[in-house]
Amino acid sequence: MLLFLTSCTSINNQPEGTVTNDNTQTVVPVQPTPNQLSDDYYRALIVDGKYQSSQNRGVSLDLNSSVNMKAFETDLLKVAKKVFPTDQYFFQEGQIITKEMALSWINRKSEDNPQGLNPESNELIDSTDRSPQYLSQIVEQDFMIETEKGFELGGIAVGLAMNQIDYYNVKDSNSNLNFYEQSLDLETILKEAKSYGNEIVSRLRDETGVESLPIVVGIFLQSPKDSLASGNYVLEGKSTEGRTVEEWIQRNEKRILFPTFDGEETDVNTQFNNFKNEIQLFFPNLSGVTGVGLYQEDKIISLHVDIMTQFYGQTEIIAFTQQITDAANRYLPKNIEIELKVESINGIEAFLTRSENTQTFNYHVFE
Repeated sequence: MLLFLTSCTSINNQPEGTVTNDNTQTVVPVQPTPNQLSDDYYRALIVDGKYQSSQNRGVSLDLNSSVNMKAFETDLLKVAKKVFPTDQYFFQEGQIITKEMALSWINRKSEDNPQGLNPESNELIDSTDRSPQYLSQIVEQDFMIETEKGFELGGIAVGLAMNQIDYYNVKDSNSNLNFYEQSLDLETILKEAKSYGNEIVSRLRDETGVESLPIVVGIFLQSPKDSLASGNYVLEGKSTEGRTVEEWIQRNEKRILFPTFDGEETDVNTQFNNFKNEIQLFFPNLSGVTGVGLYQEDKIISLHVDIMTQFYGQTEIIAFTQQITDAANRYLPKNIEIELKVESINGIEAFLTRSENTQTFNYHVFE
């Protein structure tokens, strides 16, 4: 299927080079990716043979850690799928919010930047008195639908990354940078996030082609920058029409780093420690074994494990992978998705996965 792009919000199957409205436009060929890996993923639209990157890429993915960056983008897709099913919509990175718009909205409000969403600076340095920055980043995802005339924009998802800790720096009289941290109150964070979400919906309604489209808004709470576990989306809302989110829904979702050392012992932490001890006895030259469990409604649904080791030889990695498979089957939680990576300074040495409600691991040892 080969169709054609004629505006920022629609794609028509007109012959290449035709005029489709009062303004002369260059018609660009567009087609969806021919394959869909699974129902969990959207097919993407390819414009003129190229994948269309976000209009504000480089701004939207500048968070305080790589694990937050990944979760901020990929988890928004999970939020969006509730409104935009993968068998009815095609994916395109955000094309409405430009780099200039995103930077303006993320920065503090001021006389020079009246569009800023973060509060005006009070010029104070001490974290007890300073006016913090709550909003860290904005990401947009577009969802296209196929019509008799081609493809057109069918809905938008917007993610707002909020700070739990505001990291900032100030130059002293010798031009040396001094670094500070300001912990933020969760209730205030969520109050500000809802306000920002409503304002962004209102601003998007002023954009051509977005006046009556459904807009999904997700509120992402960043984890501290030294955490190996990412943050997560804590609120979601939808604006079917109008200039505000109709209802905010709290998401009971969190990520927990294993092994845990604070709080009371849990079954999953005990299982993880047993797994860790088993593989360390077999292969003592491990640099570290950590896991991140994803919980929904206080129940673990997936576990991703990273195993760092020194690389000695292919036969050792093969033997180690076999031992990991056996230990994982014996100790790690049943009936959840599990992913294990064995890494060294040379990169990934082995990769193992087990799908939900199955008992068999698939694996690959890299040569």
